[in-house]
Amino acid sequence: MTPLDPQEVPRAISDEPAPAPSTARAVSATWRLVALAAVIAGVALLLATSLRVYFAQANELAEIRSQIATEKDKIADLEDKLNRWNDDEYVRSIARVRLGWVMPGEVGYHVIGADGQPLEGDTMEKAAEESPGPWWENMWDSVRIADQPTAKPSATPRITPSPSPTP
Repeated sequence: MTPLDPQEVPRAISDEPAPAPSTARAVSATWRLVALAAVIAGVALLLATSLRVYFAQANELAEIRSQIATEKDKIADLEDKLNRWNDDEYVRSIARVRLGWVMPGEVGYHVIGADGQPLEGDTMEKAAEESPGPWWENMWDSVRIADQPTAKPSATPRITPSPSPTP
C-alpha cells in the first residue's frame, strides 16, 4: 500500500470529488495558447514594420518613375522643336509670323489693335501654346469670350497693307 498524501486525505474524508485531470491539461494548454499568440503577435509586429517600409519605398519608386516619364516627354518635345528648325519651310513660316516678312510679289498686312499699335505676329502662336486642354474646351472658351466683348465698338482693329520689299 502506498502512503497517502496529507492533502488527499481530507478530500478522501470529505466527500468532495477530486479535480479531473483534464482541467490541469486545459490550464496548461491555455498557457501554451497564450504563449503562441504572443509569438504570433511579435512576428506580425516585425512583419508590419517591414511591410510599411516596403510599401513606402514602392510608392516612392512609382512617383520617381512617373517623374522620369514626364521628363522624357519634355525632352522629346524639346528635341522635336529643335529638329523643326532644320526645316526651311518652318523657318520661313516663323519669319513670316514673328518678323512680318513677306515673299517677293506678296502683299503684307499689319493688324492695328485698339490702342493704335500693330499687333505682334506671334500673338496667335503664343495663344495656341497657352491654351492646353481638349479642343472643345478651347472652342467653348472662344464662344464665351465672343459673348462678352471687352473692346469698345469704335475700337475695332484696322488692317493696313504694308509695302512689299524690293528684291
